[in-house]
Amino acid sequence: MKDYAENKSPKDPKLCQLIRKAITVNRKAIGLEFDDVAEELGLQPGTLENKLKPSYANGDLTLTEFVHFLELTNDMGPLEYIASNFDMLLVRNDDVTPTVKKIGQLADKAMMESSDVFRSAKEALEDGNISEDEKERLLKELRESNTANFELEQQLKHLPTPPKDE
Repeated sequence: MKDYAENKSPKDPKLCQLIRKAITVNRKAIGLEFDDVAEELGLQPGTLENKLKPSYANGDLTLTEFVHFLELTNDMGPLEYIASNFDMLLVRNDDVTPTVKKIGQLADKAMMESSDVFRSAKEALEDGNISEDEKERLLKELRESNTANFELEQQLKHLPTPPKDE
């Protein structure tokens, strides 16, 4: 019989760091301190602290706690990180009616993000090697560029076009 007593996958230290950072960065905006976030999640502060320690193997955030955390902080960084681990792109679906002005702004954003990719790639390739840090930075810039292009594409698809003159 298999031993299912514990998860065989270790905690992801970067995910734990992103969750902790989201609480810290957003605490003023959401009006909650770390202890308050723990209470909102139905946890003791020490328990939340342990769940966010990569070295603490006996407790992970449950899916329900993670979803509630996202609702509390409105910080999708940890979810975007999870999506990127599966080579997926996470894009917020805003219910904004597309306009020509919005399309122009998104085109500018897509161009700037593309320029950031180009700059990061050139900097990384200067010495003929790509270090782990350079690789991570370049992948981050590529994700941001892909997101900007996807948002532009979605808005453009839904932009109403005037009827043709006949």
